[in-house]
Amino acid sequence: MRYPPLVAASVLACLPAAAAPVIFDCPRVIDIAQTTRPSDRSWEQVADSELPPATLTTVTMYTQHPSDGGNLVPDQTGRQDDTEVTLWRLPHDSAPYWMACVYRQSRILLARPVPLEARQCRLTTTLPAPQAGEVVSFVCE
Repeated sequence: MRYPPLVAASVLACLPAAAAPVIFDCPRVIDIAQTTRPSDRSWEQVADSELPPATLTTVTMYTQHPSDGGNLVPDQTGRQDDTEVTLWRLPHDSAPYWMACVYRQSRILLARPVPLEARQCRLTTTLPAPQAGEVVSFVCE
């Protein structure tokens, strides 16, 4: 059965709009200024100029602000050609989920809330060669 164009357009207008994909582009390298509070004042803090900058390792998801913990376990991980895809499904919640960029040689995370309308997030990395894979993209939709 065919519907007149006006009826079909009205039905389509009533369907919920799909959320536009949100691309999170983590900085690949971050400079970190480290400090310490030694309990023994006889130690002198010296910066190691040979230490490389912190580089992006992966992206992870949290059920709440990362400072409160709540690391979210992925729902699915699979290989596709030369990449690995990790998927988190996000059931509706009144509080936002959070994503965080994780860096090698750092205890610093760069974090942002995920839009409330997002229903899944997908991390794509290159397959590991001798070293850990490189982040290709992190998209929530």
